[in-house]
Amino acid sequence: MTALAVLGIVALLLVAPLIVAALRQRALVTMALRNIGRRRAEAALVIAGALLGTAIITSSFVVGDVIEASFADVARTRYGPIDITVTPKETALVDIEKAVHDRGIRGIDGLLAVTTATATLEAPAEDTAVPQVQVVELDLAAARHFGSDPRITGVADAGSLGRGQVIINERIAGELDVVAGDELRLHAYGSAIDLSIARVVPEVGLAGYGGALIAPNVITTLAEGASAVTLPPRNTLLVSLDGGVLDTRGLSDTGVEDLRAAVADVPGVEIEAPKALVLDDAEAEGAGLTEVFSMIGIFSVLAGILLLINLFVMLAEERKTELGMLRAVGFTRRRLTRAFAIEGALYAIVAAVLGAVAGIGVGWLVAVVAGPIFGAAEGSSYPLVIEPMSLAIGAGTGLVISLVTIWATSLRIARLNIIRAIRDLPEPKVARARVRTMVLGAIGIVVGAVAGAFGYVDESAIPFVLGVPIMAFSAAPLLRRLLPERRARLLVAGSVLAWGLVVYPFFPEIMNDSDMLVFVVQGVVLTVGAVSLASSLDRVWTFAVEHLGRGGRGLAPRLGIAYPLARRFRTSMLLGMFSLVIFTVTILTSFSVALGNNTDATVKQVAAGFDVLVDTNPANPIDPRALAARDDVTAVAGLARGVASFGAPHLDETREWPISGFDSHLLDRGTPGLFRRDGSVYATDADVYRAVLADPTLAIVPENFLVAGVDVAVLDVGDSFTVIDPNSGQPHQLTIAALGETDWLENGALVSRDLTAELFGERDIVTRFYLGVADGADAGIVASSVNSAFLAQGADASTFAALIGEGASKLTGFLALLRGFLGFGLLVGIAGLGVVMVRAVRERRQEIGMLRAMGFRAGLIRTAMLSEAGLIAVQGTVIGAVLGLITTRQLLLASESFGDVPIPFIVPWVGLAVILALPLVASLAVTAWPASRAARIRPAVALRIAD
Repeated sequence: MTALAVLGIVALLLVAPLIVAALRQRALVTMALRNIGRRRAEAALVIAGALLGTAIITSSFVVGDVIEASFADVARTRYGPIDITVTPKETALVDIEKAVHDRGIRGIDGLLAVTTATATLEAPAEDTAVPQVQVVELDLAAARHFGSDPRITGVADAGSLGRGQVIINERIAGELDVVAGDELRLHAYGSAIDLSIARVVPEVGLAGYGGALIAPNVITTLAEGASAVTLPPRNTLLVSLDGGVLDTRGLSDTGVEDLRAAVADVPGVEIEAPKALVLDDAEAEGAGLTEVFSMIGIFSVLAGILLLINLFVMLAEERKTELGMLRAVGFTRRRLTRAFAIEGALYAIVAAVLGAVAGIGVGWLVAVVAGPIFGAAEGSSYPLVIEPMSLAIGAGTGLVISLVTIWATSLRIARLNIIRAIRDLPEPKVARARVRTMVLGAIGIVVGAVAGAFGYVDESAIPFVLGVPIMAFSAAPLLRRLLPERRARLLVAGSVLAWGLVVYPFFPEIMNDSDMLVFVVQGVVLTVGAVSLASSLDRVWTFAVEHLGRGGRGLAPRLGIAYPLARRFRTSMLLGMFSLVIFTVTILTSFSVALGNNTDATVKQVAAGFDVLVDTNPANPIDPRALAARDDVTAVAGLARGVASFGAPHLDETREWPISGFDSHLLDRGTPGLFRRDGSVYATDADVYRAVLADPTLAIVPENFLVAGVDVAVLDVGDSFTVIDPNSGQPHQLTIAALGETDWLENGALVSRDLTAELFGERDIVTRFYLGVADGADAGIVASSVNSAFLAQGADASTFAALIGEGASKLTGFLALLRGFLGFGLLVGIAGLGVVMVRAVRERRQEIGMLRAMGFRAGLIRTAMLSEAGLIAVQGTVIGAVLGLITTRQLLLASESFGDVPIPFIVPWVGLAVILALPLVASLAVTAWPASRAARIRPAVALRIAD
């Protein structure tokens, strides 16, 4: 059963009784509409509070949809009609094409023979260059008719292509700052030729597959004259399947199998489905981001739920006398419940629709910012994708949450005492818990104990974390019989808070392997415990009131503190709204600062004593002796890089991933740091690298090896995986000797040069160099000098500091994006406080009128209301910030997620100051209007009992 079907059934079950009641008793609908019409401004506030939660939920789905569409757009820009590639090692393409034709494979609507190579494009007149561009030799006339639709080839209007001409796409033209008719110089295979730009075309289809398109036999002729060892051109047969750009995924797997069968007798043929891989990765990226933003958004949604509860409780308190009169004239509790729920349901339905619409805009804006952070390809667009399923799930989830909240609040409201309601008397304290409450409490204790025990035995973090809080709150009625109420409350709240603080450091084996949902659950447990404890500290606040009131001083703060203490439930809801969001914002801020300050340490671990990283054109590689001969270079280590197909137990099919072969020179100036190794086998990180050099069956892989999107890493030290030999198709089994750090450099799996030589043969070429610069030399200047000196070889040199800094900036940028997304939750808290204060003025207008009649000045009333809002904002913010700092410290110092060397914890003082100041200032700002309104109340008007 789909999520939408489940939501539909639940929503129907919640709405059906109200629909039946509305049809049978039209007066209930009339009452609901009348109440809404009488308080239009406040109805708008209720809807606004409810729609924020729906908007957050919907936006998380929209983010995933837009990111998925953006990544999938690579299928259009980079491949177009290209679905499958067939690359023989030695056999001529004409023989491969004949074998495919003879097989009569169904579903193929086009074949195109091309030759590809990597080259450097230079614009001498503009003094610009692109170090490495994929150049494609093709027959332009045949290319126009490749596939079912000439428009998706990208070359339908490209005109003709002569031998001395080149067609480039718009992105390459922009980097070179050239236009049609300008001259370019192409460097490859130790030679250079001048070409005239025939046309600049959009980066679509074949013009995206290759940044430069040239006539046949140009690159091939250059390669024949090469004297050095280079990566030869690749002769490839491009295959287009029936359908458009994005709807051929279902045919790819069958097409690959049929093509393999067709060339089964031909040795050394690689068959790949690059477009299918792009679409699969796009789906994984979209689903992963949906999960991330959904999990983070839970805190904001919970804040919205607390706001709804508060609003309806205050709504009931305001109408207490009216509801009591309805009960007195014959309304049953059931009828009263439905009357109140119908009004709430009207709010919820409108809020769900408006929230879904608002979520579209929020999600699209977040996706536009998140796309570059997650590596969306240049040229990809960010279409405003409106998936009906996502909107329905977002709106349905928001509607169900609102309806459940409304039903729970309505049932609580219907239990009012008629006499006390009519007289507007406070509810008395319950002296002894009822037997039913005691029984339910005992059942809750058993349930909590079972959940905790199951979580411990099964090492399941969520039931383990929830076990103690369920037991503690279920034991509250029993504790009230044994202890004074205040002590019972303090004991329960303190136990829950203490458990939330110690569960991670005391049980790391259970908590370390948990996912984001566990983080959400732990945050809720900590917040509930802290808020419950804060709202139970009556004596502390009583002492504060007495201290402020000495000598007649501090009358306004006394009034501001007194009301929250008298309304403990409402105060707890408001504190929870602030604490939940601030808790998460503090953690994200602390992580951002810690990671930012750890950049230098990361550079040292990754660089291994080297200073500059150089990538070179595999079709015209730099001679390492030329690098070593430079006066400003003292050490050179080369890596042979490529892309291979890997298999692993958690994968349904092979996945392409980078692979790099290294030799002993990589250890000349130090050792690249490792994320995790088996200390009982290898005493040092260097021992691991030496073992990999000596044993071709060992590998060092990054922590996110073979992970799609933002999924959790699966492979660990000691696990095995396979790498597919591209020539024979046979798998080589490798064992993970250690996990490397985050793959900032995209080296992929680090193996010995012996293995890469066996896998790639003549294509095993050193295309990456680690350079150590001379003492006193500036690494940045050396990198620029290398780029200039080896322009023809496609040198692309950067310092390790710059590369790691760029990667860290993307990571901290994503954390900042999450903080911005959580800002909606903070908006819920601030807006909620404003709404509550507006309603508080209405509810307390008689009390305020009495104070004014007794001689209290308007300024004092205004200050009292502002003091009340400030107290709640400061208390909720401090609770969230303190818990966030403690949790961050635990995660950084105790979690295995950061490897064997923990990241130092740093208090983000600047960010913390903003976190503490912003909610306070914003809360006082939104409270200013209701506070001024309260100060302007006329005593004679307020003391009359009228709406």
